[in-house]
Amino acid sequence: MQSHLLLLAIFAFFVSLVFAVIAKDTAREQIRLGGLMFAGFLGSAIVLGWLMYPLPL
Repeated sequence: MQSHLLLLAIFAFFVSLVFAVIAKDTAREQIRLGGLMFAGFLGSAIVLGWLMYPLPL
């Protein structure tokens, strides 16, 4: 059984990696932007998941 959180983290990592490489020129800027985007993706997904938790199925 695979964890949805693990799959989310893998997806967020690769999306952040691609966007950072496309958007910035230097390695330092790419790492900073990639880290911020990765944290933003994970944080927003967790917050939205908790907000949708009480909604009926």
